[in-house]
Amino acid sequence: MVNTIQIKKALFQNQINERFSFSVNVQGNDFQGLYHEGTINWFNPQPFNKLGAKQLQQIESKVTDKMQQLLA
Repeated sequence: MVNTIQIKKALFQNQINERFSFSVNVQGNDFQGLYHEGTINWFNPQPFNKLGAKQLQQIESKVTDKMQQLLA
C-alpha cells in the first residue's frame, strides 16, 4: 500500500511553531503534508479524495509512528 514515507524538512526549526514537511507515495500517488504534535494537515491533492477512510487511517498511523521515532 504505502510505497515510501519521506520526511522532507523541519519548518520553523527550533521555534514554537516547528512543523515537519513529509511526502507519502501510495500506489503511485504522491501526497504531501505537515506534521505537528500528532496532527497531520494534508496539502492538495487531498488523499481522502482518492483513498478510502480505512486506508487513510493506516497511512496516517504509519506517518505518526515514523515521526514519533524521529522525534524520540
